[in-house]
Amino acid sequence: MDHRAVVRRLLGLTASIGLAGCAVSDPTQFYTLGQAATSPPTAESVERKASASTSRSRVAATGAVGIGVGPVILPGYLDRSQIVIRTGADRVELSMFHRWAEPLADGIARTLAEEIGARFPTDRIVTFPWPNVVARVIQYQVVVAVLRFDGRRGGEVTLDTRWRILGRDGDELAFRRTTVSEAAAGRGYEPIVAAMARAVVTLGQEIAAEIRTLPR
Repeated sequence: MDHRAVVRRLLGLTASIGLAGCAVSDPTQFYTLGQAATSPPTAESVERKASASTSRSRVAATGAVGIGVGPVILPGYLDRSQIVIRTGADRVELSMFHRWAEPLADGIARTLAEEIGARFPTDRIVTFPWPNVVARVIQYQVVVAVLRFDGRRGGEVTLDTRWRILGRDGDELAFRRTTVSEAAAGRGYEPIVAAMARAVVTLGQEIAAEIRTLPR
């Protein structure tokens, strides 16, 4: 075989390897927290939502209460893009191919804001950080410190938090600790993320109930 033939074969092999490499797709999957995993709406929940909407319309005319959600503070082992799975009492696993599409703290704050806004008569609800001009109309600020937020494949997800509600002047109006457990309906990552979303929604319901008790 002459030199030119060897070169042609090498070039052909290199091109084949390059095409094969291009054909390999990135296996990484990205997830967000959301309310899609919550239970279907009941007649009672639909009626409550309609009532809340009417209340918001009435409050808007007289000046709505402003609520700020955040910051949400995460422990170091959760402050990353990889989804964390609990494998033992003191062991966790970081997934390389299952990741959050947004910072987890932002996802928690967003989901809490959605749930609180659905249960409290105001449309003035923002997530941290907010500009100074918005801070002036915030009457209640919800600060959440996450102690644990992970789950086992085919087991339970646990959300353990301490949270505070601060007044307009930074005074503490409420301080609570909430621990929520939700069963993951399967061993994959989607059931775990769905269970995590339900846990955050439950926390949001508890915070909204507490805000309702505060003087306005």
